[in-house]
Amino acid sequence: MKDTYQLYQEARDAAWRTLLRLHEKKLPVDMHLLLEQLHIPVLPFPNAKEEPRLAALLLRAHPFACISLRVQGVWQIFLKEHALDENQQRFALAHELGHMVLHHPTYALDRRVHAFRGRENAGDLLQDPEEIWDYAADIFAIRLLSPACVLHDLYLDRPLPIAQLCGLPPRAAGMRAERMELLNQRDAFLSHPLERQVRNAFLPFVNEQRHLNGQNKKEQSPRQREESARVLLREVEPREERPKPKREELLRRLFPWAAILWGIIWLVLYYLYRH
Repeated sequence: MKDTYQLYQEARDAAWRTLLRLHEKKLPVDMHLLLEQLHIPVLPFPNAKEEPRLAALLLRAHPFACISLRVQGVWQIFLKEHALDENQQRFALAHELGHMVLHHPTYALDRRVHAFRGRENAGDLLQDPEEIWDYAADIFAIRLLSPACVLHDLYLDRPLPIAQLCGLPPRAAGMRAERMELLNQRDAFLSHPLERQVRNAFLPFVNEQRHLNGQNKKEQSPRQREESARVLLREVEPREERPKPKREELLRRLFPWAAILWGIIWLVLYYLYRH
């Protein structure tokens, strides 16, 4: 059995390869269009009266909002659109695609129909997935829908802006924000060649977003931004005023000069008196 970090790496890399393979260049990712390019149909749940056998198999697999079945060797995704909002649908479809891309184990519902092992897919992240495969599918979905290098270039590391740009549901956006905070602390971006390719593919989108948001400023690493913040803080902090010298201190400083001046005056007067 692979450890958690190996599963994370495989899911992350698979998300990058999927973005590159399908020439995705902007956010939010249109999952319906992406699945259409992969020839994976997204179908509504069948009517039990019209297709009783398929409806019974879906119910037996998972009575949830989004389910994948492999029917006679062909993958199909069944989606209850009325049960999920747009962002939840996007995440649910990306999660199911993650199972397929990562070749997760299946079990037979009957001789010709197979389903993935796992839990409910209700269109958002579960905090404690029971199956390790669901953890990997969630990692794939988040990385596919919100590439870290794109968020970094747009200075996005909070849940709400990430959710708005990428079309993520709340818990998934929260997890992405937590990971971005860690990556920013480590300045851990663009070390992998696949990530550099993804960043190059999204650069026109990033530049367009910067223009729209008025972010026409030079790129800075987290360390550079932190240093800039410290410099700005020093500029706005009130400067400590020097205490005014007391009267005795002033007299002490002026006494030598006063003595010299008095000596000069005395010499001048003595000269004038003798001549």
